[in-house]
Amino acid sequence: MYNSLSNDMKQFTNVSLKPLLSSWTMGTQSITTALATLPQYVFPPQHARIPITPANVLPIALPPLTLYLFLCYLVRRPNTRPYRLALFPVVVPWLWWLTFHVAWFPERTMAWNVPFTTTGVLFVTRAAEYTLSSTPALKLSERTPGDGGPAHSYSRLSPTRPTYLKVYHALSDSNELVQAHRGVGWTFGTGQGLQLPPLQARRPTAHRGAWLKATAVYDVMLNYLLVDAINTWWRTVPAITDPRYTPQAYEHLSAPMRVVVPVSVMLVVRSYMSMWYSFAGVLDVLGGAEPSTWPVLFGEPWKATSLHALWSTEWHQLSRHLFLTTLGYPLRALFGTPGLTLGAFASSGLYHNLMLIGDGLTPSYHLPTNAFFLLQALGLVLERAFRQLTGRRVRGWLGALWVWAFVALTIQPMAKTWLERGYLETSPIHPSVSVFERVVEAFR
Repeated sequence: MYNSLSNDMKQFTNVSLKPLLSSWTMGTQSITTALATLPQYVFPPQHARIPITPANVLPIALPPLTLYLFLCYLVRRPNTRPYRLALFPVVVPWLWWLTFHVAWFPERTMAWNVPFTTTGVLFVTRAAEYTLSSTPALKLSERTPGDGGPAHSYSRLSPTRPTYLKVYHALSDSNELVQAHRGVGWTFGTGQGLQLPPLQARRPTAHRGAWLKATAVYDVMLNYLLVDAINTWWRTVPAITDPRYTPQAYEHLSAPMRVVVPVSVMLVVRSYMSMWYSFAGVLDVLGGAEPSTWPVLFGEPWKATSLHALWSTEWHQLSRHLFLTTLGYPLRALFGTPGLTLGAFASSGLYHNLMLIGDGLTPSYHLPTNAFFLLQALGLVLERAFRQLTGRRVRGWLGALWVWAFVALTIQPMAKTWLERGYLETSPIHPSVSVFERVVEAFR
């Protein structure tokens, strides 16, 4: 009987369990393989990305960007949530694909890859927010989206408008929301505590001609010259611009230069972004926009007397809403204000991490980059603790010294890895259009 039972069990195992075990093994192997290759689908390596050319840029970029523009139109109109929800599985992955599956510029050309990657990530997160939001996007002056606010006698929702006005309002509303990264004048920006830098008070926004002159001279031309001058100086330092030396950049830099170079990079970031932003503003105001819709992008970060002033007003706030909504607000619900600070800067670290991946970095958690932003959160928590213990805010010349020392110290690991990866090998200002490069050449 025992032999018969043993034979029956063997037969059952061979017939029923072996195929099942084999299928289970194959299934787990497939899942493991899929998980191992998942990063390649989310962040394909540089060689697997589609290179952009003049012949394919419009067929590749125009459809998803047009769909995003249409989504911005929908979120500016009432009773559109079902349509927006239906767009989520299309527009969000499509914009992600446009950001990370397309090679806009070659690897290690950070000055050009960064604007495209960061803008793409902003569009992805905004598209997700607009499709999932239960309420339309509102300006501070509006009761319902598109009603023009109390200062206007017309409504952009009136069905009696001429067709040309309907088309114009649709395009202008969509374009305005696309440009509203900071949310100046919107409930998601100014309505949630966004503050403009003190420099804005010195801009003549009430006079179009004076604003155009000041912006063109100070924010476009002078910033261009400043970026050009620093960029020309960089090219005289082989340790940070010559591919033969950049892999060991920090070995070739003196201690003072390890502070001066990262500070110069921050200054170039400030001036380079301000230059392009202000140039776009000049064109828009020449086209009829109000100067007040183009407040300054940066303040004067070198004048900051606290980390709070540096990161909340003097530095740009283009991604502020993204940082708050992704991790800032969720962590505030758990840990209060310290959680809000930690979450916002953790999100900023991940955002800059994605920026590096867009430039060709192997997908990973880049600790030096993320550590810099997390340490800024720690610095803000220390400032808050100082105020609670002493009843005084961090400010004055001691506050300025604290800011310079803290940033110069905490930026070192990130600066080392960025420089040694060769991020300054590519010039933000091409030598062919460099004013200072021509001056240097003339005296050689």
